Amino acid sequence: MQDPFAINGEITAQRATGATQWLVENAPKIGTAKAEMQRADNMLRVVKSLSIAASDAKTVGEREAEAYASQRYQDAVNALFEATRTYETLRSYQTAAQYVADMWRSMNSAQKASRV
Repeated sequence: MQDPFAINGEITAQRATGATQWLVENAPKIGTAKAEMQRADNMLRVVKSLSIAASDAKTVGEREAEAYASQRYQDAVNALFEATRTYETLRSYQTAAQYVADMWRSMNSAQKASRV
């Protein structure tokens, strides 16, 4: 994901506006990304359970080992990785945008206070 609102550089009204706009526009994406991450985490357990149930191995340990080694489980691990990466990237930008907006508000307040 590229720099959506100029994270680097001097904090200006334009950057603060861009950061705030990004927060508003991306709030639904952040929520969806978190839900996708949680679903992928739950699917990991579902895939493991289904693989264990389908196994013909004699011991629980052998069934569990087969489940972890299955392609379906590996696909679920990769899906969780992608969902987590998407969510954490959006969350990092969210935090940065909040800091830019907060910093601008603080700078603007200090500037107004010095004029009084």
